[in-house]
Amino acid sequence: MEARRIPVLEPPEGIPAKNMPVLVPLLDRSTATAGTMAVATGLLVALGVVLAVSGGHGIAAPSALLVFMTPSSVYFGYSALAGSSAMRKLTGKPFRLVSGLDDAVVAGSRVSVPVDGRWLVVRLPAPLRTQLAAQRRLWVLGPFVVLPGVVVPRRGAFRDAPVKGSVPFAFEPVSPGRMLATQRRLLSAYYFFSVVMLLVMSAFGFWTAVDHPRRDGVVVTAAWFLGYGCAVSALGLAIVAVVLLRKLPEPRWTELAVVSGPASVNHFGMVTVKGRTVLPGGREVTVTAGGSDPSLAANIAATGRLWVLGVPAAGKTAKAGVPGHAVFGPVRFGR
Repeated sequence: MEARRIPVLEPPEGIPAKNMPVLVPLLDRSTATAGTMAVATGLLVALGVVLAVSGGHGIAAPSALLVFMTPSSVYFGYSALAGSSAMRKLTGKPFRLVSGLDDAVVAGSRVSVPVDGRWLVVRLPAPLRTQLAAQRRLWVLGPFVVLPGVVVPRRGAFRDAPVKGSVPFAFEPVSPGRMLATQRRLLSAYYFFSVVMLLVMSAFGFWTAVDHPRRDGVVVTAAWFLGYGCAVSALGLAIVAVVLLRKLPEPRWTELAVVSGPASVNHFGMVTVKGRTVLPGGREVTVTAGGSDPSLAANIAATGRLWVLGVPAAGKTAKAGVPGHAVFGPVRFGR
């Protein structure tokens, strides 16, 4: 299966990037969502300042708003201005394919690639680094980078020299099992980070409950619920994170042909696609893709192919992806 090259969605070569399916709608929705979140969290920061200055609300409640919402507002604002919005302005130009990568080097998560006499340094998570080490090709548009099959761009920076301490970025083939394990470890790391954040929120909730001066107010009751709710959620998420670290046997992929319309981006920024396919037993069913990874639905719509882990069944949700690529997500089969 891995001997042949699997068709995936890639930027159109030699024509403007805006012709790449779902890219522009995804960037527009990401900009709108990040901008809205930046304004909303900024208003909560202002509320925290007002509560701290006016008094009568204790220390915990305004501290929680300032501690959580200030970095959130900065993050969402930066994402909107320097990320999706900046990329959107470049979509009138074509992507450029950079392949071979014989002189590329890596230091931790940062990969340095020589481009036009300078070094494009981009931070890539482990699944994308694993894919790049095996395929040795990426697409560049200004400081932004996308890998084959992946629609979410990564912003890098041009430098005069690679990252200090870099070593050669060696070729390394990847098996489907290793790629899946790398993706699961990354997801587990995100979950563990979320556990820490939930525990911090739980602590702030309990602190607010005992610190707020109006003991019979709704704020105290809500704070108790928040504290306990975050603690229980952290426990559940920690269990899921540990389960994701289990070693799995080498996966078996089932390839299906899908007839669908184009992928679309909903109001939540999710890329979805609906179509029909024939299961291995000969039964024709509907299939719907759309979840945490926007690249999955985009690839199904662009290539007409769906790769499912294991044997798909009607009426069930299955894990799907693209073998050898950092693309994973759920698909739902109808009855």
